[in-house]
Amino acid sequence: MENQLLLRQLSQGNRVVFKKIFEEYYRPLCGFSRKFIADAEICDDLVQESFLALWNKRSELESYKAIKSYLYSSVRNACLNYLRHESVKQKSEEEIKTLSSDWYSENSIVEEEVHTQIYEAIKELSPQARKVIVMTMNGLTNPEMAEELGVSINTIKTQKQRGYTFLRDKLKGIHWVLLLLLA
Repeated sequence: MENQLLLRQLSQGNRVVFKKIFEEYYRPLCGFSRKFIADAEICDDLVQESFLALWNKRSELESYKAIKSYLYSSVRNACLNYLRHESVKQKSEEEIKTLSSDWYSENSIVEEEVHTQIYEAIKELSPQARKVIVMTMNGLTNPEMAEELGVSINTIKTQKQRGYTFLRDKLKGIHWVLLLLLA
């Protein structure tokens, strides 16, 4: 009976009831969050955010017991979200370090120049051979290309062979660069 009264008062915005709940659960929730995160200040912030969320959802609670469950779930989820965010941040920092390294920059420039030469050479192919080579680069199979272009599989094979022969001749000078990039 008393719990129902407290719940009703909380849902109506009674700050005294909210303070009572805060005082009852704050320390245990901080201890609970420390099982996930070592930094006490971060734990404190996450617990306070969970109480703020409780206040915002106070009218949706169906029982007084649901408050405890809500708070612990909220803190647990907040901790897990924080840890996920930190993991993503760490990966991003590692990627930034890699991207900013001189080696990566030089290789990216060379790679981009090679890509440009390859695409310029592809532009010089006949329209049919160009379509077939581009479709091949996009992972389509010979039967898929034949169906999409409305030609026979033998036509696809012939156009592919002509395209590859032309590209090998045109790109003779950069094959060593491709080997360096793949190493």
